[in-house]
Amino acid sequence: MATEVIVRALLAALALLAGGTAAADAWQGDRASGVLQFVAMQAGAKFTGSFEQYDVRFDFDPARPAEGRLDVMVVLASADTADPERDEILKGREFLWAERHPQANFHATKFRRTGARWRADGELTLRGIAHPVSVLFTLDRKPGFLGMKGGATFRRLAFGVGQGEWASTEWIGDEVEVRFDLKLEKR
Repeated sequence: MATEVIVRALLAALALLAGGTAAADAWQGDRASGVLQFVAMQAGAKFTGSFEQYDVRFDFDPARPAEGRLDVMVVLASADTADPERDEILKGREFLWAERHPQANFHATKFRRTGARWRADGELTLRGIAHPVSVLFTLDRKPGFLGMKGGATFRRLAFGVGQGEWASTEWIGDEVEVRFDLKLEKR
């Protein structure tokens, strides 16, 4: 693995020295770029929340997906469900524990086309626990920005989100859906 990283870095450096271009187009986004939402079940009803602080770095050229990279950092204390009591519990020790684990991170380097969409296979780290997660998305290149829209689903209990009485799925569902609709700008 380390040898592969070194070889890629050397090849990229040689391409730049030879007058080539970077391996992929570099895009970035933050809360001003669009929305990053989550959907879960509470007492049999869906609720939606959003993260108000996040950073997206996307190095990707559809003609060279093997060279792509997606990094997303989310500030967990920025979770907002429009219900102050639920938000306080969500950010607390039993769920996100934002004080001890201030960020969630997603990192992907494997991309493939699935029909009209792309799939990024990567690793999500939440509460210090990492598991594979796949993100499905579409791209829409426009003058001045790259539209990126999609989502992913994961099980909260696999990441320890829901401790004590909240480890049960009686009141809070296990499945969490993440949705995003972003306009990324060139870096």
